[in-house]
Amino acid sequence: MDDEKNVPLVSVIIPVKNGRNTLTQCIRAVKKSYFKNFEIIVVNDHSTDNSADIARNLKCNVIDVTDGTGANNARNVGAKNAKGEILVFIDSDIVVRRETILEIVETLEEPNLDAVVGIYTAQHRHESFVSQYKNLWVRYSYLKSPPAIDWLFGSISGIKRKSFEKLGGFNVELLARHGHDDIELGKRFARAHLNIILNMDIEVEHLKNYNILSFIKNEFDRSFGFASLAVRLKETTKSFRLGFVNVYPEFVISTLFSVILLAVFIGWASGWLSKWYLFAAIGFYFILNIRFLNYLEQVRGLFAMLVMIPYLFLDHIVCFAGSVIGTISGIFKKKKGIEF
Repeated sequence: MDDEKNVPLVSVIIPVKNGRNTLTQCIRAVKKSYFKNFEIIVVNDHSTDNSADIARNLKCNVIDVTDGTGANNARNVGAKNAKGEILVFIDSDIVVRRETILEIVETLEEPNLDAVVGIYTAQHRHESFVSQYKNLWVRYSYLKSPPAIDWLFGSISGIKRKSFEKLGGFNVELLARHGHDDIELGKRFARAHLNIILNMDIEVEHLKNYNILSFIKNEFDRSFGFASLAVRLKETTKSFRLGFVNVYPEFVISTLFSVILLAVFIGWASGWLSKWYLFAAIGFYFILNIRFLNYLEQVRGLFAMLVMIPYLFLDHIVCFAGSVIGTISGIFKKKKGIEF
């Protein structure tokens, strides 16, 4: 930084619930940062493991949540107890690079900027193809996003404290498992004409390891939450043209078309449809996803790309189910005047 006398204090806020498997790596990575003027606040959200003890042993400021529950509530508790001018929110399964906090601080030196969001690295230490697929899909979706965005990312976001407090923090009614708990605050930033930028130089490693069942659950919950939030914000129609948050338009269209492809396959297998219908449907599906598949091949090679194709199709099918149910739920809640 140019002026060492005006180095801001940064509060790194880590909400945790039963995160003992990754919390040590998360905290130690922060402590190795090149930027040194920071405090670490670990907010223990009713953990039943030894997460709080791990954080205390690593000399962090540990706050045990006594009122409320959920990641957003924990983030707000951390912010309320923070001393820093800049609030950096990371999840307990995130490993920052040594330059991460410095890059956040330098980015937020721009006076007209209120928040900055980072991105997952292409590297992922878990070798299962489903974990590799999920990590690379998130990264690819961010790479396709414009620099100026209207959403936040709880895994790695830096926010100026005054901007955070101006909007009252995160919405504690939203559940982290639905994937829209952090996004909603970003939408409020945009409506308040506060500026968020996606800085792709700010890379962090995500330590989450998926199996097929946890992957299906995650994708269903995420699509449910995104769809219900889109209804609330009246952005459902726009999402087909422009995508929603980091969900790019080709993925939205592929999600819809995946059900048609599945129906055509069943029709062919049952002898109702000619194989040419199936070939045409498969061809169109690959055309929709060719850029993402090319990206997978470039990063992981041809074999890995071919293995990940079934996960892509499964992702689309599960997201279709979650989106339909989430949309119906959103419409119902909106008509009933229920907050969601």
